[in-house]
Amino acid sequence: MAILSHITAPLPLNFPQTFLPNRLLLAKLLAFSANNGSGDKETISAATGIPTGKSTGKVNPMIYYAQGMNLISARKAEGDIWQLGLTDMGKVILQEDPFLSELQTLWLLHLMLCRRYGLGLPARGIADPWFALFSDSGFRLGHCFTQTDYLAFLKERHGDESKGYLKSLTGVVLRSYLEESCLGNTAALQQEKAGKEPLFIRQSAPTETGFFAVYAAGFYQIWDELFPGETQLALTDFSIKTGFFSVLGWNEAIVMRWLEWLVDQGLIQMDRHTGSAMLLRLCETDAVLEQIYSGLV
Repeated sequence: MAILSHITAPLPLNFPQTFLPNRLLLAKLLAFSANNGSGDKETISAATGIPTGKSTGKVNPMIYYAQGMNLISARKAEGDIWQLGLTDMGKVILQEDPFLSELQTLWLLHLMLCRRYGLGLPARGIADPWFALFSDSGFRLGHCFTQTDYLAFLKERHGDESKGYLKSLTGVVLRSYLEESCLGNTAALQQEKAGKEPLFIRQSAPTETGFFAVYAAGFYQIWDELFPGETQLALTDFSIKTGFFSVLGWNEAIVMRWLEWLVDQGLIQMDRHTGSAMLLRLCETDAVLEQIYSGLV
């Protein structure tokens, strides 16, 4: 089983403050974490060049983003001292794509940022504004929506009393997918002008086989996190409880094509003779992580 980010509770709802997940800053934090870097936010700022101040700044938000993306493990000791380290996924990415520039990397970071935290009800995400939008709002918001729609959804979900930051937070999430310096190259959201405010339109994950190993890495890690010790699961259970395929935006035909690829690669065994397809893991997560970039040409 791979080392995950050891998140023992969902990230604070407003963890981004007003800052976007800048890839350059995340890459600097990744390199710092490789040596089990530690320190308060001022120390980390001095070592990485990530700007910070006494009351605000980008160090803490970037640490939370990197945790949510499963790049690093992070815990805070006395005196606001952070102890950082790389996850197994973070180690592979640092070695193969240290500047977080490959589209495969960005889709994997997006998948991990949108993953569910635990199996408690109501469902919540590790970074809930992302999980809520990409995994848990298909019925409520539909294929196209406005920022106002998204804000109303978050208010229903978390309550709007004393949460004056929710409007700003929705802007941060949406702009993350418009800025090339962040996750914009995924094109997971497209923006179109329409009426009084822009429409945001969901886009499906790439279906070229060069990306399939990336989704396999996300699939295995989410399985580890939500179903530890289980080697066999019904496809419907995995799909409904994780929201994984909702984040990818795939229909059943594409899901089955990808699963058949996993079978061909010896990563899973699939039994379709029962009511729901049963999936049997045939690999260790570490081995799957090593293949993330196997589809690059």
